[in-house]
Amino acid sequence: MPFARRTAALAAVAALGVPAALAAPQPAAAVPRPGPETPSVLLLSVAGAGDLRSTVLVCGPAGGLHPDPVTACRLVARVDGDLDVLAVNLEPCTREYAPLTARAVGFWQDRPVTYSRTFDNRCLLHRVTDALFDF
Repeated sequence: MPFARRTAALAAVAALGVPAALAAPQPAAAVPRPGPETPSVLLLSVAGAGDLRSTVLVCGPAGGLHPDPVTACRLVARVDGDLDVLAVNLEPCTREYAPLTARAVGFWQDRPVTYSRTFDNRCLLHRVTDALFDF
């Protein structure tokens, strides 16, 4: 399934998984608050060597299908949704070549997020993104 169709399917699943309370009509005076109280949804995937894994991360409150949503949401909050500047651990990695492509699409604090980066191996992926793509 092409990435765009897969992303659309995951977005539909994410939309159905958001609690009904978030979809309830708000009073006219209620204004969404910035910060972690504003729901954010990211569709995350890692592809490499015939393996494709994906999950949904919901932040504000932390949840979704990600195995460690609290840590992942904190990582994204630390860079305010700009995953291109995320650099967690600068320890050296092995030089094996087993490329993995990490992708994220969705919304962070009502701003669109699109991220795609290819890493030479899983160590480099984990070094830069820590728990965000660890699923």
